[in-house]
Amino acid sequence: MMKRTNVLWNQRIFTLILTMTIVWTLPAAQAAAAEATGTLEWERALGANLKLLDVSEYGNGYSVVGLNKSTNFVYMAKLHADGTVYWEEELPLIAANGKRAVPEAAGTTKDGGYIVGATVSGIHYRYSDYYAAKLNAEGRIEWTNEYLSGSHASFNYIHQAEDGGYLYLNNTEVYLADYSKTSAGKMDADGNVQIEKTLASGRFTSPYARQILELKDGSYLVVGGKDQILYTWRLAEDFSIVDEQEYTELSTGKAAATADGGYTLAGVTQQGYVRLYENSGHQESNVVQLNLTGQVRSLYETAGGGYILGTSQGVYQTDSDGNILQVYEVSGLDKAIPTSDGNAVVLVEGRIIKLGSVQSLQLDSSEYSVNIGQPIDVIVTYFEGAAPLNVTKESSFRTSDPSIAYVDEEGNLIGVKRGRTMLTVTYNGLEAKAIVDVY
Repeated sequence: MMKRTNVLWNQRIFTLILTMTIVWTLPAAQAAAAEATGTLEWERALGANLKLLDVSEYGNGYSVVGLNKSTNFVYMAKLHADGTVYWEEELPLIAANGKRAVPEAAGTTKDGGYIVGATVSGIHYRYSDYYAAKLNAEGRIEWTNEYLSGSHASFNYIHQAEDGGYLYLNNTEVYLADYSKTSAGKMDADGNVQIEKTLASGRFTSPYARQILELKDGSYLVVGGKDQILYTWRLAEDFSIVDEQEYTELSTGKAAATADGGYTLAGVTQQGYVRLYENSGHQESNVVQLNLTGQVRSLYETAGGGYILGTSQGVYQTDSDGNILQVYEVSGLDKAIPTSDGNAVVLVEGRIIKLGSVQSLQLDSSEYSVNIGQPIDVIVTYFEGAAPLNVTKESSFRTSDPSIAYVDEEGNLIGVKRGRTMLTVTYNGLEAKAIVDVY
């Protein structure tokens, strides 16, 4: 009679041999989504000396704003849907003291115009004040506003709010006192400052704010940091701070407001990997580690509930669970924004890039574990752009070894005997794979 210890060792040896055989005979595990390479619809070079800051769909084309790094003029352009430039202009901004205002932040507005945040040097080279200007769709100034900083000013962010006003973020530094502060504020539609709130301040510290979002409940989310650690601040409608979160494991990041009233934060870990924090109703609900590295430049939710993630290495389109559906590699990216056709438009080093439609197929899991004789559902989703479509019943299934597991006519995965096999699903010429373990 064989001793129990020998039986256990034989089982372990068998398991090891089986595992090694699987590693050698099956392809590596794949993500649930069949990752596709993004296609280029068109690319337009607007100028190597330009820093493009924002783009939005306007009419049947696009509206772009940025700055000329050589002249510090505001750059504005209108493009047709095919990327052809039909209007562009550069404009210097002159403050009340006769000095040139230097644009540092800008955004497009709903009327086809532009909002610009700039700074103006003061009586001393270490002093500067804030300057804001609203330009119409033809690039003409509608109004300007200037207000004192009390020291050295930086305009970090500005964009139009849903009510027609303007949200902004700034920094003030007092060099001789080693004091810094970062603030969030709101102007009315005519550029008058209604409220400004200091988010963080102190000596020998470097607080900053880089992005402000409007959430569904009327509150605001600010993304920034203190001394290379990522922070978020949630503000009430009166800009009082109702919540402050410190992400010690993250260095930088961006956020996107979501349709469920919450938000998703994309941050970079200290090891350089991108991580998604999905918050529903302002409660942290899910953390997704992406197999990506690089600095996060932008994050937007798509109409299908997924995300357009722009990083220093490229554009990534994901589903709502963070599975990567589409990749477009490009260096020097500044921002990637979803478009109404389910794709994206990208700003990168004085160029604007329009990505085309990519079809992809996704299984609801990258690995399935089933018991012998116990069926489980398999769900197949088809994506074109960002719109999801359940195509389980229209898809074809096969396993590399049907004696281990197979899929019946109803789309149920059924285990036959112990082992591992590869499930392959096809639809509309596309293919997705997942590993199946039967116990």
